[in-house]
Amino acid sequence: ASVMLVLVVIMLMQAGGGGAGGGGLALLKSFLGQESKRGIKVDDWIGDYNKLHHNGTYDEDDKAGVDERNSMYAKMVNAYYELATLFYEWGWGQSFHFAEKRKYENFVESIRRHEYYLASQLEVKPGMKVLDVGCGIGGPYRNIAQFTGCDITGITLNEYQVKRANEINRSIELGDQVRSVQCDFMDMKPFGDNSFDAVYAIEATCHAPVRQGVYSEIKRVLKPGAVFACYEWCLTDKYDAGNAAHRKIKKQIEEGDGLPDMARPHEVVAALKDVGFEVLHTRDMALDVNPGGEPWYLPLMPSWKVWTQRFQFTEVGMALTKNMLWVMEMLWLAPKGTYKVQQMLQQGGIGCSQGGVTGTFTPMFLCVCRKPIK
Repeated sequence: ASVMLVLVVIMLMQAGGGGAGGGGLALLKSFLGQESKRGIKVDDWIGDYNKLHHNGTYDEDDKAGVDERNSMYAKMVNAYYELATLFYEWGWGQSFHFAEKRKYENFVESIRRHEYYLASQLEVKPGMKVLDVGCGIGGPYRNIAQFTGCDITGITLNEYQVKRANEINRSIELGDQVRSVQCDFMDMKPFGDNSFDAVYAIEATCHAPVRQGVYSEIKRVLKPGAVFACYEWCLTDKYDAGNAAHRKIKKQIEEGDGLPDMARPHEVVAALKDVGFEVLHTRDMALDVNPGGEPWYLPLMPSWKVWTQRFQFTEVGMALTKNMLWVMEMLWLAPKGTYKVQQMLQQGGIGCSQGGVTGTFTPMFLCVCRKPIK
């Protein structure tokens, strides 16, 4: 019992892996507040979410489950981010995406460089109106707005993310330049045709049940001649559907990251062309030469440094995390269901890292396209 108590204290003191600031105590306090203030029952929500991934196993076809998740994608994605956002902000930071680290970069610098590179593809200038599709809690748009001087509106399906983003915007006095709006990117009703000078999406449109649906809406709100750029999550050409290990990776990513299904690069490009975009450039940035750097998936790989989030991916770390959260739930230090949420996210992390190691998955397939003038 004394050993378990020590481990609980370690978790409460543990800092987030992405330099987010605050420890486990802040996370659990926020999670408990989420239940009371928003009427969210964590155990019920994670149970409903897991039901959408009930059909099929890692070794079997999941067609019925895919169809169900596609038809209920809004419910699934909203439930996922209601549960996952606090864990993301605590463990990763305010920008919910991956980035390769260049030599001498730290984590935060790599995240910002990845965002600035995408912004450079948009040809934005100060004062231009830009849309961030699937903005999370606004980390990328705050960085890009400060870097370029443009005005950015972010959209997300999840109400909590909107409130959290706008709270941060006001706290750093950026509320007049950036804002979040609750909106389904498959039906952007708040915005008229030709509303934005540029649009981007960072690891977000992978949640769409049909890529043509979100791409057509992006094209509609984009001004003629303007650019849309995105980082897409894709299965690479190395993915073999006949390989059981590859299927397990795919399923872990879908379950742990709120995805209905996953696409390949050529399917993404075809969808962009189907809706009328002129595709200017594509490439898998995970394959870029990076001498002396670190791959995007390294933060998800096991490490014996117990004060980092990577420790949870070791066999010992997995067992300790499971038992710590179970004890904390029993002591009412964490909402019932917290362990299930952590397990869901952990499996997603394992799937992503193994996808990176095997080269079967990339979170940074870059697409740059233009809306034709006519």
